[in-house]
Amino acid sequence: ETEMEYFKKMKVYTKVPRHMAKGKKVIKTRWIDINKGDEANPDLRSRLVGKEFADSIDPNLYAATPPIEAMRLNTNRAATRTGSGRRRVVMTNDVRRADFHASIDREVYVEMPAEDKEPGDGDVVGRLNLCLYGTRDAAHRWQETVAEHLMEIGFRRGVAHPAVFYNEKRDITTLVHGDDYMSTGDISEMKWLENELGERFDIKTQVVG
Repeated sequence: ETEMEYFKKMKVYTKVPRHMAKGKKVIKTRWIDINKGDEANPDLRSRLVGKEFADSIDPNLYAATPPIEAMRLNTNRAATRTGSGRRRVVMTNDVRRADFHASIDREVYVEMPAEDKEPGDGDVVGRLNLCLYGTRDAAHRWQETVAEHLMEIGFRRGVAHPAVFYNEKRDITTLVHGDDYMSTGDISEMKWLENELGERFDIKTQVVG
């Protein structure tokens, strides 16, 4: 129920008659249920995902993974004071349902989950407006959404690696792996970045140091 409410809030897909998808592949969907907690403290998640299988190799559909050196650099910076002598901290941000924040740039249809079928719908499928977990280009489209947002708020994208960013004015180094951010900087600048991310995405934040 929570997931379906989120789908409707974000307008992840638009219901259309099946004949509109004629000649197009309609991707099957399934529910994946996981417990991110444990038996004593369960944290249950249900995610509707697409079952789009890779039938060819296309480098443009994949997202980059930041190198271990980027994390080492951030850790090193966190242990080093700023030029004015202030301490740095490490901040991590986890974006909830990240793919739903990325627009899709191709025509994709998915089978409707039974939980979203209503009386009078008839034979309908969902035309995606946003990316869905399990579709081939979701990770790449999310990575580009991240880059566009960070550059809008003053970051430069890495030349050597597209998942590493630096804000010279605020002296913040950030790397992004999937839906996880890792940043280092002065605590006041971290609060600024947290606010900027929170205005755009639904995030969970932790600060160390």
